[in-house]
Amino acid sequence: MNYSMPAPSIDLLLIGGSLAGGVVCAWLAAFAWHRRDVPAAKPFGGFMVAAGLWSVAYAGALLAGDAEIIAALLVTADIAAAGIPPLWVAFTLAYTGLDRYRRPAVYAVLWAIPIAYAGLAVTAPLHGLVDIAVEFRTVAGVTVPTLVRGVPYWASVSVAYLLVFVGYAILVRFLLSASPVYRRQGSAIVGGSLFPVVGNALFVVGIGSRTGLDPTPLTFALGGVIAGWALFRYDFLSVTPLASDLLLDELPDPVLVLDIDDRIVDHNDAAIDAFDGGQLTGRNVEAVAPNLLDRVASGDLVRATNPNDPGETALFDPRDTEITDSRGDCRGRLIVLRDVTVQQRRMDRIEALQATTERLIEARIDDEVADVAVSFVERVLGQEIAVVFLADEGRLRTAAVSSSVEDAIDGRPPDVTAETAVLFEQYDAEETGVLTGSDWGWSPFETLDVDGVLALSLGEHGLLCIASREGTAYSAEDRQFATILAGATETALDRVAREQQLRESRRVVRHRTEQLEFLNGVLRHNIRNGVQVIDSNAQLLARDLQGDDKERVDRIRERSAELSELTGKIRSITETLTSDGDRVWAVDVGAPLSAALERVEAEHTLTVKGDVDDDQTVLANGLLADVFEAVVRNAAEHGDDASATVEIEIRPMGEWLQVRIADEGPGVSDHLKESLFERDVSVSQTAHGFGLYFVAVMMDLYGGDVWFEDNDPTGAIAVLEFQRPSAEE
Repeated sequence: MNYSMPAPSIDLLLIGGSLAGGVVCAWLAAFAWHRRDVPAAKPFGGFMVAAGLWSVAYAGALLAGDAEIIAALLVTADIAAAGIPPLWVAFTLAYTGLDRYRRPAVYAVLWAIPIAYAGLAVTAPLHGLVDIAVEFRTVAGVTVPTLVRGVPYWASVSVAYLLVFVGYAILVRFLLSASPVYRRQGSAIVGGSLFPVVGNALFVVGIGSRTGLDPTPLTFALGGVIAGWALFRYDFLSVTPLASDLLLDELPDPVLVLDIDDRIVDHNDAAIDAFDGGQLTGRNVEAVAPNLLDRVASGDLVRATNPNDPGETALFDPRDTEITDSRGDCRGRLIVLRDVTVQQRRMDRIEALQATTERLIEARIDDEVADVAVSFVERVLGQEIAVVFLADEGRLRTAAVSSSVEDAIDGRPPDVTAETAVLFEQYDAEETGVLTGSDWGWSPFETLDVDGVLALSLGEHGLLCIASREGTAYSAEDRQFATILAGATETALDRVAREQQLRESRRVVRHRTEQLEFLNGVLRHNIRNGVQVIDSNAQLLARDLQGDDKERVDRIRERSAELSELTGKIRSITETLTSDGDRVWAVDVGAPLSAALERVEAEHTLTVKGDVDDDQTVLANGLLADVFEAVVRNAAEHGDDASATVEIEIRPMGEWLQVRIADEGPGVSDHLKESLFERDVSVSQTAHGFGLYFVAVMMDLYGGDVWFEDNDPTGAIAVLEFQRPSAEE
């Protein structure tokens, strides 16, 4: 069956407008597909596909001349139209962030009627429940095709309008609570969607019911233009407005959203509190917060009223983020002012604590340490009451107090005794804690009406007490810094005590050294004078004596010479041990060792094996020959009665050098190997020298060591291990 085409003006309007609507909807669907990772993009894209299919199918029906083709196209348009309402609701749920309703059960309810109607329409030739016959209506010379409408169609339309109103209800509810930027965005969506709704309503209950003209596809072009403008202006598919709005409001830090002209278009409640500006939206940011943008650009901190305490200034670290649309064009900026008041105060306290630690290190007496600790409590922790008690002969003396305590007392503050149970028991326990009570037993606390005391242990040195008149609550940060201060104070007091002990020890050592030098000088002076008198008189006697008597006198003179030489050596040893300068230096081993061997050979029949190496150098001093002599003499005296054999070996060992002196005597027992160099054991061996204790003392001075090993098959080996000088020495 054929029918005549409508008038050219109506033809161009309906066909052209419907095709334009199809093109616009196709473009919007493509855009949504490109942004399909965004939750709202998929239902929006489906919505545009259905609208575009409706528009193109209706335009095709107006162009077709065959009734069957027209019927097929009009049924296609109806099926596409039936899918728009559930897609509309799905889009509004995703756009407003109502994810709890985006479930399969909800979608099943939304699609039940549209799918049922589509199924009936497609299978109509099989059952006849839906009439898909085409009728042509002519009004004012205009003839257009339309389907015969039955009960299934009107049931589907009723459900469709119900879903459309559900979607609008969701949007209106959202707009009532959304921030300004999202209200404008949502208003654009509502405005664009009203064109197809109004156009379809005119067709269903108005003009269309009489003429058969359906303006809905035409209105998709107008609504699509508005939707396209909203996409570019707000890019509404790229955000979840409700979730973002809630996040903005819940942020404790002030947030400002600026447009390209630096006007505030959105903000959260924290921004109102921070800038105390009342209505911020629409105002230029410089009027609200002068120099804010300059500080944002330079990264400097911003000072503003503390939202939690109007009487206190808060510090904010500004962070600037550019807001761009889908094409990358700048649409504004987001400024987040991160509250760093606590962090900055903590950093200031850390720096102050570091400076205080340096002052504690420089303190020389315990009262100075106490003053530094109290000063930190007053200046940095902001506590007006602070006291340092230091232990002194069974009591705690008041070493330092804060200015408020000093003002509250008359004269010298009292000490804490064992009878002051609360404070003294805390000191004995060496624990940190908050003390409460009213009977403190220390009058300044009672005068100041203190409620609670934070008592921090200084170990055996005493207590650091911090008190408040406003209660017993101390913040975790205050307690942390106070604990660190107490630890640093205790360490400083330990150091002061050690330095005092060291100074006392040095004083005692210096005094004893002076006494030793005096007695040594007197002893050497008297011995030298006495020996000279003995030698002079023995020399006079020797002139008149002969035979055995003369030999006895000569023996006296020899012994006198030995004693005179011994006093000289004692003087050298004393000067070496008490000297403040260098006491060791690089010394060649060969000459002192050869001299020691010659001295012992003069008194003993001695056989020496091994070569003395003159090229080896060790750290020692001018007494090295006496050290070697004591060891060689010990070997000679423990050899055979007639003669003794001594074997010398010099053994380099990296940074060390061993001089090994072996004898063939009876050897040294394991017990004596450990105690032979002790003073009480070696004293009997000093008759003709300085003994092995002298050797041990000098080897310790040289930074070396000495010990005995067994010789094979018999005898002992004295091992003297020296440090070798470095290249600089």
